[in-house]
Amino acid sequence: MLLARKRVAGKDPWKAKTWYTIYAPDMFDKKEIGETISDKPEKVLGRKIETNMKEITGDLKKSHIKLIFRVKEVTGENAYTEFFRQELSRSYLRSQIRRRNSKVDSIFNITTKDGYNLRASTSAILTTRILTSQKKAIREVINQELKSISTNNDFAQFLDEVTSGKMSSEIYKKARKIYPLKRVEVTKIKLVDKPQVKEAA
Repeated sequence: MLLARKRVAGKDPWKAKTWYTIYAPDMFDKKEIGETISDKPEKVLGRKIETNMKEITGDLKKSHIKLIFRVKEVTGENAYTEFFRQELSRSYLRSQIRRRNSKVDSIFNITTKDGYNLRASTSAILTTRILTSQKKAIREVINQELKSISTNNDFAQFLDEVTSGKMSSEIYKKARKIYPLKRVEVTKIKLVDKPQVKEAA
């Protein structure tokens, strides 16, 4: 049983806090994606917020693409973010695997044309089981295609290739020559390191 407690006069801690509006990165049109509360702006820095591509674009078909951003700057009551991670929802990935299907999961380290280091996870879905040598060949094709796309695109362009589905489609076209795949998904992209901004002399 809950016991009634006398209200003690004093400062309301919530009144001392400020609500900050959170915005997506430039590459996602700086769309307003949420709010967070804090008593100090510096405590907002580094906070992560999750949204999805449907909230960014309004396209219901992209609700399975999760986006995680990290607050990098606070100006007034506005918090601006940077990309941290993109991944496909578990429910979506489960829906792509049918009975007797198999998959080839891979993780690759890649670098974009403008120097962003990323870790990419992919999943090639097959209608049956395959040999180890075929798995190795599929991974090699995916690795080559990822490196080709990353070295020829800057960070923003690369993420657009991922979230639009173009990258998965291009990788699929190349990998299916090894074995008739059902589909290829780029399941996760994580920012590992970004280029340092050079200070003016």
